[in-house]
Amino acid sequence: MARWTSADIPDQTGRTAVVTGANTGIGFETARILARTGASMVLACRDPEKGEAAARTIRAEMPAGSARFAPLDLADLDSVAAFAGAFEADDGRLDLLVNNAGVMVPPLGRTKQGFELQLGTNHLGHFALTGRLLPMLERTPGARVVVVASRAQSSGRIDFDDLNWAPALPHARRTPRWRSGSGSRARSSPRSPSRSRHPVTRRREEDAGRRPCRFPRYR
Repeated sequence: MARWTSADIPDQTGRTAVVTGANTGIGFETARILARTGASMVLACRDPEKGEAAARTIRAEMPAGSARFAPLDLADLDSVAAFAGAFEADDGRLDLLVNNAGVMVPPLGRTKQGFELQLGTNHLGHFALTGRLLPMLERTPGARVVVVASRAQSSGRIDFDDLNWAPALPHARRTPRWRSGSGSRARSSPRSPSRSRHPVTRRREEDAGRRPCRFPRYR
């Protein structure tokens, strides 16, 4: 089998894509390549300065491409709601949602709504975003949701008694921070219609007449 490269991506003209955390790393490269293939790109980022700079860089490289910044802070569910509302008002369709943004083993912190920062950002924020954009996705033929995960999920452990990293729990019961970080990826898997075998995902896929694809990168 020939090795897949970005040159194999078909023409994306007429399609609209949202990539979270698109100002750097995998998110930026994803947005850049999709713009190069003709997609109308929305770079959903927390930092306005970095997000605008990334969008300008993509537009400079591909004058014919479309790339714009939109503010999104996944650690604030009010920001998630505002992004989804503005996007639905401005755009008539959503063909591709790439849930890419995330934090990895940050110092203990909380989201605006009080959730542990890593759980709230990597999982709850993207879960809420996908849910709010789901009606648009379902109205768009062939729409997809892609979740960027990590191999660390294979070593992750979920402490269901301490999902929010409660400081009151005895130290001996605490999961090491690096393993909790891996658990964040394990928790995040069920939010992805493209990866999960979770009953909720399977039921939604079957209702829509589609079969879940566990490993979309091989399709």
